[in-house]
Amino acid sequence: MFVVSPKRLALQAAFFLALTAPLAVSQTDDLAAESRHAKELMADRHFAEAIPVYEHLVKAVPGNMGLLLNLALAEEMAGYHARAIPHFESVLKAQPNNVPALVSLSMARLQLNQSREAIAPLRKLIVLQPKDLNALGMLAGAELNQSLFDDAAQHYRQLTVEDGTDPRAWYGLGKAYEALAARTFDRLNKRAPQSPYVAILLADTRLQRRQFRSAFFFYREAQKTLPDLPGIHAGLALVYRETDHADWATAEQKREEAIPPPDCTEQASACAFLSGQFLDAVKTVPAAAPPATLFWVTKAYNQLAVNAFDHLSQLPESVQIHALKAQTFHDHRQYLEAANEWRAALNLSPADVKLKHELAAALFDAKDYQSAMPLVEELLAQEPKDPELNYLIGASLWRTEQPDKALPYLELAVQGHADILPADAAMGLTLAALNKNAEAIPYLKKALALDDDGSLHYSLARAYRAAGQTQLAGEAMQQYQKIQKQNQEINDQLAKEAEITGPTSP
Repeated sequence: MFVVSPKRLALQAAFFLALTAPLAVSQTDDLAAESRHAKELMADRHFAEAIPVYEHLVKAVPGNMGLLLNLALAEEMAGYHARAIPHFESVLKAQPNNVPALVSLSMARLQLNQSREAIAPLRKLIVLQPKDLNALGMLAGAELNQSLFDDAAQHYRQLTVEDGTDPRAWYGLGKAYEALAARTFDRLNKRAPQSPYVAILLADTRLQRRQFRSAFFFYREAQKTLPDLPGIHAGLALVYRETDHADWATAEQKREEAIPPPDCTEQASACAFLSGQFLDAVKTVPAAAPPATLFWVTKAYNQLAVNAFDHLSQLPESVQIHALKAQTFHDHRQYLEAANEWRAALNLSPADVKLKHELAAALFDAKDYQSAMPLVEELLAQEPKDPELNYLIGASLWRTEQPDKALPYLELAVQGHADILPADAAMGLTLAALNKNAEAIPYLKKALALDDDGSLHYSLARAYRAAGQTQLAGEAMQQYQKIQKQNQEINDQLAKEAEITGPTSP
């Protein structure tokens, strides 16, 4: 995300320009004196004190857009963003191209996490001032937040062209491309879930995470159907090289080099990708694109993301570099290392609330609940009804055997957001720990979609039994045993199939 500069020099400059508009001749000397006083208060950064002065002036001189703008600026700078918004909108209704009002309205919306509402004024602003990189960055960040990934990528790409040293732009560009790759993969997976194309992309992901046995398994699955698809043998060669099988790696690399090039009249995306023209590979993706096209487009977006993050990693230390490292550690389930990177990012930007959220979540994932809870409490002081924060502290208290303290937080978590299934699981387990088994049952049932190891079915069976519902308890226990058996069979099969063996015969 593109972060608004705390100094906000552009906004301050806009304010002082607005003050240069003279009052009407008919106004009294008292009103002129009030206006000068308000200007002095703003210059001394006493924004809250300037508000009542401007409120009086606006009432005394109705229809004066300069005074109304200055009132809105005072409110926005004093932190009263919601109060300022209707005043900025009134100014823009009378003066649609008022740049200070557009800038300030956008900032107020973003300060209130209203990125969707900020997009329209920001788009208008960059039409009026196409060289305003701060506005362009805010627009790209708002678009990314609203899942407008194509637009975000376009604007972040423009930022990197204008200033290749800005880590925020490279980080945002990489995140936009990551999201586009995930979206395209989702389309492919829905259209052809059992295809070798899905298997190869899964293999590529496992390889990036250094899960070599799993990568080998998926490459081999894809090879059964598409033995000459570019990339399969190169992937197998990398697996062999990383697992100390240099001779096998050489054999697979030779097979990769012997694959004939695709027909570019029929496989334009493939040809563009293989020639390194990644932007060309993603230019047009029709709604009915075949699986092969979606495969190459996904790979192109992935590579564009990698390239953006590579640029970022070559820049001096920044919040964005630590965020990228934290994400990488998280993907490898190295949660303590991820937390350390979020701490390093916070050292560079101590007031960034989003970074504190990320650190709290990483500490929770690392099971360092004693460190996570004070940080979550600090955040809850500002956002007491935030469902995710309430889940984090509630689940932390439950996992540290404090179910009585956990309960009120988890109640807020499940009430505030219907889609946080981990909160439902934690709520059910907490109620069961407090011997409120009948109350625990609906929460445990709702969270069963998360039960990949059978533990929730086991807890549900115990809750049913304690509540006197023996038949349902037996059914839940049978399901627990079934999941356990299936997991063991899957693990045994994967262990057998994922054994890294030599190259197959051509």
